[in-house]
Amino acid sequence: VSTQSTWGDFDVFELSKHSNGGALFMTSYCLLYKYGLVQHFNLDDQILINFFQAVESGYHPNHYHNATHAADVLQITHYILDAGGLRQRITLTQADILASLLSAAIHDYDHPGFNNHFHIRTHSYLAVLYNDRSVLENHHLAQVFELMKNPKYNIFSGFPPEVYRDIRDTMVEMVLSTDMGNHPKILNNFNKRIREDKEWGSKEDTRLALSIAIKLADISNCCRPSKLYTEWAKRIALEFYHQGDAESRLGLSISPFMDRRKDKMDFPKGQISFMNYIVIPLFEAAVILLPKMDFTIRLANNNKADWVKQTSIY
Repeated sequence: VSTQSTWGDFDVFELSKHSNGGALFMTSYCLLYKYGLVQHFNLDDQILINFFQAVESGYHPNHYHNATHAADVLQITHYILDAGGLRQRITLTQADILASLLSAAIHDYDHPGFNNHFHIRTHSYLAVLYNDRSVLENHHLAQVFELMKNPKYNIFSGFPPEVYRDIRDTMVEMVLSTDMGNHPKILNNFNKRIREDKEWGSKEDTRLALSIAIKLADISNCCRPSKLYTEWAKRIALEFYHQGDAESRLGLSISPFMDRRKDKMDFPKGQISFMNYIVIPLFEAAVILLPKMDFTIRLANNNKADWVKQTSIY
């Protein structure tokens, strides 16, 4: 817990092991106290405990999209807000910070281990329910806000309606931004805003910046020290192959980079492409707003170079 404010020293796997799988609960609970949010909003401590325990238990034991990933994204969101300089670059209210931390904690709640594309291709219940639009992201949000209808878990009980609405709207925008289908549009909007020579002061500005923050955190594995990145890469590969196996059983073509029979070449190529076209351009754009984060690009290039070496062997 003492390493929560670092980029590379916080090992969420070790925390998960030593807390019996409670990394998300511990990280969430500590950060809300660290930022003074419990006191500021007069949050009921028992309801807060109930809520974070329920959120953690609502994550499935997927290889990648699990409570450990949520804890990792939450910790990096905190880093971006604090040491990364976002709070110094733009004015954030306590409501903004609460929405940010909650969004990170719940952003993959009840994730089934198959991506949006799989749900849409199989005409799943969730795909039909959400009309093929940000299927899982809508589900994560809806399930958490449904959970809070129970007074036992309603951390927003007693909030003024306008404060609740502000926090909810920010959470919805942030979690929906993690849908990679929305990535080009969001990055384009951010790049346009960066080029404008004026202060970041509007609510629209704030939510755009916070959406970028959670997006950075969500794909930050590629910009972490090699030890952490390698472990996350192994886990996403296993989840990819789990989906590929399911697609094969259903008689569907196997999605790119999800065929375990081609893992030695396809997975490294997929990681290199992901870094080249998604990760590095996003972090390069973010560094214009947050120059303290410039070291992340070097880490991403180092991790990419390792994959390039591996592909040259085959």
